[in-house]
Amino acid sequence: MAHYFTPEEANRILPQVREIIQRVVVLKKTIDTSSGKSRNESVDELGIQISKLEEIGVELKDMETGLVDFPADRFGELVSLCWKLGEDRILYWHRSSEGFRGRKLLRPEPLEAK
Repeated sequence: MAHYFTPEEANRILPQVREIIQRVVVLKKTIDTSSGKSRNESVDELGIQISKLEEIGVELKDMETGLVDFPADRFGELVSLCWKLGEDRILYWHRSSEGFRGRKLLRPEPLEAK
């Protein structure tokens, strides 16, 4: 069963994810511009980095821009918390059907009256 992240959980592991994504982006550029043994080694390393993301429960969406989704449950609806390399923290979410173009800013939810 998949793990669903809260924004707080996603932000806590973001330094680890950021490190992996930075490596993925570099490897992708290397693969695109190299050949032979060097390229094969980079492809192997890329597979390892993608596996690390999968173990964490994060979905890689774009290797060139460093875009990832964190599965989340928002008021009973399965959505994605969306982060891209260069952003300081998790600031956006989107529905599965919307993707990156449907990103919405995370806002504090109203507190329930007690």
